[in-house]
Amino acid sequence: MQLTLLRLLNFRNHRRTEITPGPGLNVLVGSNAQGKTSLLEAVELAATGRSSRALREAEMVTFAQDWARVHVTTQRVERREDIDLVLRQELAAPTPGRLWREIRINGVPVRPAELYGRLLCVSSSPQDMDVVSGSPQFRRRLVDVLQAQLSPAYYYTAQRYTRALQQRNRLLRGGQATAVALEPWDEQVASLGAAITRRRRDLLARLSDPARAAYREISGGQETLEVSYAPNLTGTDESELIRAAREAFGTQRRAELARGLTLVGPHRDDVVLTVDDKPLRAYGSRGQQLAAALAVRLAERHVLREETGEDPVLLLDDVIMALDARRQVQLLACARGAQVLLTVTTLATLPAMLAGAAVYRVTGGTVEAERAYLS
Repeated sequence: MQLTLLRLLNFRNHRRTEITPGPGLNVLVGSNAQGKTSLLEAVELAATGRSSRALREAEMVTFAQDWARVHVTTQRVERREDIDLVLRQELAAPTPGRLWREIRINGVPVRPAELYGRLLCVSSSPQDMDVVSGSPQFRRRLVDVLQAQLSPAYYYTAQRYTRALQQRNRLLRGGQATAVALEPWDEQVASLGAAITRRRRDLLARLSDPARAAYREISGGQETLEVSYAPNLTGTDESELIRAAREAFGTQRRAELARGLTLVGPHRDDVVLTVDDKPLRAYGSRGQQLAAALAVRLAERHVLREETGEDPVLLLDDVIMALDARRQVQLLACARGAQVLLTVTTLATLPAMLAGAAVYRVTGGTVEAERAYLS
């Protein structure tokens, strides 16, 4: 898969930007706060309908403007597609800070969920440290976004689960949590949760080996990374998981009423990362944690390529400069063969592997093709 065109209008500090990335390494260089990360954010938005950077959607619209537009063109083995996403600020927007969206694929209006699987991408940034050392929600989100790219139907299952969970929590908080009132929501949370747990478990099993191999490459083969799933409920199949959820609802009922929260289900799952059997979250150095986060992202690439037969676009935002020279070389070697968009503040300390790369200078929301290195 290749991203052949990225066009931004009124997106962050990009009034009008258009670039045509090359098929290999594309380096976006510039000082901080010039708009490098915004380019990668726009690609992620076109791929998943979400930004991992924006706290409020309105932040993505250029100041004093009421709309923004992201357009990408992708080329896959069997087809070319145009993805167009427009964000509008309107007084009638359903939620403050949220925008009206119009999404089109090849000119046809689609729902946000239909973006998944169109532009395959893997994104890594300094926020990935939260995946290793932060709360479980960051690790669950990583797994869920990858699973949705592999199977867009998973997105709808996760949406339905979230709605059922929210309704059940309202009953628990509102003093209306009788057994009769909770029963239909118990069944939905149990059945939808079982499907999510099974898919997450299967996906983590596929991620484990490539993550271990990638970490070995990045770290120089001195340590062993293990990635494992820690589900809230256990069972060999969905029927056992549903049965376990029903039993847990009974035993946890008093605690749930006291806290006004559902304490059973995959929203309480976690992913455990260890190096040489030591939990990275508690005992890992910053270097180990960063290497592990990158290894997991490279494992995502492996799984997407294995499933679809095509390499995803790699978005590496401000991560390579945190590595020493040896690990920089190893990371770029691991990324070889994929289209890469890499942001840096300077070219001075990058390895000689820039041969063959396209370089873009980003200044104040303006992008200029500086030079292309021909291998």
